[in-house]
Amino acid sequence: MQQFFIQGESGVIETVVDTPKENLHPTITVVICHPHPLFQGTMNNKVITTIAKAFNNLGIEVVRFNYRGVGQSQGEYADGIGELKDTLSVINNILERKPNQQIILAGFSFGGSIAYKAAAHYENSINSLLTIAPAVVNFPLEQQPEPKMPWCLIQGIDDEVVSYTAVSEFFIQKTTVDATFIRLNHVGHFFHGQLVKLRKHLEQHYQSEIKSW
Repeated sequence: MQQFFIQGESGVIETVVDTPKENLHPTITVVICHPHPLFQGTMNNKVITTIAKAFNNLGIEVVRFNYRGVGQSQGEYADGIGELKDTLSVINNILERKPNQQIILAGFSFGGSIAYKAAAHYENSINSLLTIAPAVVNFPLEQQPEPKMPWCLIQGIDDEVVSYTAVSEFFIQKTTVDATFIRLNHVGHFFHGQLVKLRKHLEQHYQSEIKSW
């Protein structure tokens, strides 16, 4: 893990890079958006680190970061608007350094909604969108355009925070030809005792997807 800081709208953004033991896909970078900062959400959330581990196991570099006001990132919570700008700053930084880099944009809970919104800004640079239990109720996405890239949505059926029904209805409304909905039985919002199951589903799905790139 390597820590560094990039410049954002509200000051520096704390960022880390998780490098796989063998970088099998040097042209691919995964960017992960973390849960709500007012509810202890950070880039070190266990679901976020599980996502990172899954992609590292596939030989892919991962970038995690803290929104403004979290950890060593400057600024303060900005109702999702500022957090979206932080995400765009991180993606811009990657593309400035590696203009042809292929990006998988991922997010969990609040971060899933942020990732969904951010994807619309980079139709040509983001190759895949991953949303896990996206907060579609508290941060509605109905007015957002549907993804133009392959989209994978993972949702626990027994989620006690984000309604499985609401997420299912949202997915149906926004479904594209390259959309995949992975439903996990006996899984709550925080994936207690189910992180290995999540990691294996991610590895299986993306091992197959990136073969087509």
